Amino acid sequence: MRLEAELGKRIHFISPDVRDFAFVRGDEGVEALELTLVPEPADTVEDLTSKINRVVEREVRVQRAWQPKVLWTSARPSEQWPDPLPEMERAGLVHAPGPGTMTFGDLMIRLVDYLDRQVRAIAMSMPASTEYRYPTLLPLEVLERQSYFESFPHFVMFVSRLHNDADNYETFLRRYRDAGRRITPEIFSLCRDDRYCLPPTMCYHTFNQLSGTSVDQRVVTSRGKSFRFESRYESGLDRLWDFTIRETVFLGPEEYVVGARRRFLEAAFALVDQLGLAARCEVANDHFFGDASKDSVLSQRLMELKYEMVVDVAEGRSIAVGSFNLHGRHFGEVFDISHATGPSHTGCVGFGLERLAYAFVTQHGTDQKNWPEAVRAGVSE
Repeated sequence: MRLEAELGKRIHFISPDVRDFAFVRGDEGVEALELTLVPEPADTVEDLTSKINRVVEREVRVQRAWQPKVLWTSARPSEQWPDPLPEMERAGLVHAPGPGTMTFGDLMIRLVDYLDRQVRAIAMSMPASTEYRYPTLLPLEVLERQSYFESFPHFVMFVSRLHNDADNYETFLRRYRDAGRRITPEIFSLCRDDRYCLPPTMCYHTFNQLSGTSVDQRVVTSRGKSFRFESRYESGLDRLWDFTIRETVFLGPEEYVVGARRRFLEAAFALVDQLGLAARCEVANDHFFGDASKDSVLSQRLMELKYEMVVDVAEGRSIAVGSFNLHGRHFGEVFDISHATGPSHTGCVGFGLERLAYAFVTQHGTDQKNWPEAVRAGVSE
């Protein structure tokens, strides 16, 4: 993967003043970065240049340029599809109430549920599998225990509430009215219960649940809402602030966890072909922040700890709809989860259900008559 792709992942986290960007290419490759800024940016050009250069030096140039290793390619060849989102909105299949959020109508609900049933069936077909339904709120200490904030501070969304005191409520009302009935930053000084966040993914609930226990071979699957701040939401269903994940966690000895991921991968390949999607599975890396970038990205790539299922969507773009990850003993050690010979190894598979549904509609259209027979039957159940 060219290093500019790693910079592209980070541009909109560098400053909220950046509305759009483009790489300026020359004979030797990328020569400059062209920015489109919001009206009345807070940062000066010098400030933005300094921030971008700092990110380039700390997080991009320290990485090795590489092309993603492709493990598998689906039977359906890729082609160019028009973006289905305008048609989906006109037909009432979806509605965007705000940036990064999406309302689904009846057909899309049934499609998401059908896709979820297929992924869930893979998880539940594995020995020693259990399903749980977790709460939305996640205690901050769960992320603190495994140093999440040092690697992904840019994704986190915190939760709070007004302190339950009569004087505090009166102060809130006075400030709220003085501000023209608007919530302003000063009002948050009146809040308490700041030890919760919205979960960036489901597996942290599982690790917290099993903390301090011993497992032999265990599979835990769950479906729930996850939340990641992605800084920019211009492409509808490609990136959502509030989205749904079907996640499956494997726990046990190393050879068991590695084998479980492999079996899930093979079943996922078969599912993608059954869905008639043009897709591929490739070695990938997470979007680490700051000093965590260099070593973490390199180890993920070289050890092939992370695979992604990448599906082609509108206008020649691709999106990752699923990831298949190995964690080694990290979570076993952090959460004191063990098996007979020491800390448990763990791995997980996560599918973004809205993304998978969007990719499916992109390639097959909004008319159910053009969908694979199994899907048409499944959404009618």
